Amino acid sequence: MTTTNIPRGKYHIWTVGCQMNQADSQRIQTMLEELGWEESGMDQANLVVLNTCSVRKAPEEKAHNQLAQLKYAKEKRSDLLVALMGCMIGNQKTIDELNRRYPHIDLFMKVEQADILPRFLEERWTPISGAGCLDIEFLPDELATQAPPVLDEEVLPTFATSLSRTGKRSVLPMAIVPKPGERIAHYPTKIEPAKASPTAWLPIVLGCNKVCTYCIVPYRRGRERSRPIDELMTEARLLVSKGARELTLLGQTVESYGLDLVEKPDLADLMTSLSEIDGLDRIRFMTSYPRYMTDSMIERMAHLPKVCEHLNIPVQAGDDATLKRMKRGYELDEYIERIERVRELWPGISLSTDVIVGFCGETEEEFQHTLDLLEKIRFDVVHVAAYSVRPGTVAARWEDDVPLEEKKRRLHAVEDLQAKIALEINQQYLGKTEEVLIEDLNTSHGRQQWKGRNRTNKLVFFPHLAEGEQGYPGNVEPGDLINVRIERVTPWSLQGCAVAV
Repeated sequence: MTTTNIPRGKYHIWTVGCQMNQADSQRIQTMLEELGWEESGMDQANLVVLNTCSVRKAPEEKAHNQLAQLKYAKEKRSDLLVALMGCMIGNQKTIDELNRRYPHIDLFMKVEQADILPRFLEERWTPISGAGCLDIEFLPDELATQAPPVLDEEVLPTFATSLSRTGKRSVLPMAIVPKPGERIAHYPTKIEPAKASPTAWLPIVLGCNKVCTYCIVPYRRGRERSRPIDELMTEARLLVSKGARELTLLGQTVESYGLDLVEKPDLADLMTSLSEIDGLDRIRFMTSYPRYMTDSMIERMAHLPKVCEHLNIPVQAGDDATLKRMKRGYELDEYIERIERVRELWPGISLSTDVIVGFCGETEEEFQHTLDLLEKIRFDVVHVAAYSVRPGTVAARWEDDVPLEEKKRRLHAVEDLQAKIALEINQQYLGKTEEVLIEDLNTSHGRQQWKGRNRTNKLVFFPHLAEGEQGYPGNVEPGDLINVRIERVTPWSLQGCAVAV
């Protein structure tokens, strides 16, 4: 049976976590729409895809809550399929544990295995009289007791079946086991969305080679793999042709791009190629790592007009002893030197960072060193989180010895300090005119305001005015570049009004 003969259903993709997860969900959405499936709310969907995150405890708990709710939904509906992807998918042991806890999951997959979706839907989506139902696969008793085969020790996308004749539920790898060379798990690249957002994600490095003791990502996303420039150029041109005006290049350590490729291109080489695409106005990138940022790379990026003046470079802690326990791979002096060098080579650049408070063994003195670092460097934005134990990481074997209330106090101390610093930084924008790329229309608090960002990644709001109203800037749509005069600032955003060029 070919996919063209199958009546289509409705799908819903639920996503938590980082920008890489958002990019992965975007790919799955496009694949489903190319198959003729229609997006809907979760309560109406025939296929629910949960794209999960395990980097912190809170998003993982949200996924568990969704899975619990879907269990009851599946008991009432025979036309519902549930697929799980993202960082909660680890090795076969992790999948087995999830399967025992949530036997209603029909498919486990990583984004590199997403090309199984069409075959999965062919075999599992069987509409009858316009309504779908879940296929029941009965297995021979002896097959039901066999352990899942493993191919080269890689975790294959897993079809969850229903009950065998013996009443025992079994889990097998893909219904069709690939022959050698027939199908290789890869990042899906032949993606053509009907319409792209004005700001789109472009994953360029998958996985991570770092071994930070608090982080689960390397265990869930694997080692670093750079995507070839030709492949990225094809995808970038496609996104721009569908409406993207800004691309954010994604990687856990984005400056490591190309180190594993034969030609050894670096991030600046890729940006140089992307800058040649007509219709692409802005290029951003994240997340940075200090040891990969060479002077040559910084200088070349700084001289590319389309590359925006913003750098996200996580420090995580402002104390060498804490950094050593985190196994970050650098000392504070090295980090500070890199920041100073970036500001010297790239004047006007804005900086954001990530900070974890309450990590194992963090003393009050060590935490104070983090506050001192924030005062010294004066980041534009600080993303702060309280440490939470991630099972499977090195730090999970250590004592989580900072009480929750103390973690909250430290988190609020960072937030308060950063609010003061950010407000002082943003005041320099008062009276200036900033070029803003409009992302969407914000209707919160009973007001209609256009929302966008300037080149240094500051969030900017300005009024949505109707024709005839004073200050009407003409027809404005998401994706437009508009000049905005800044009249008010907060620690988190700039506000103003559109002005003529």
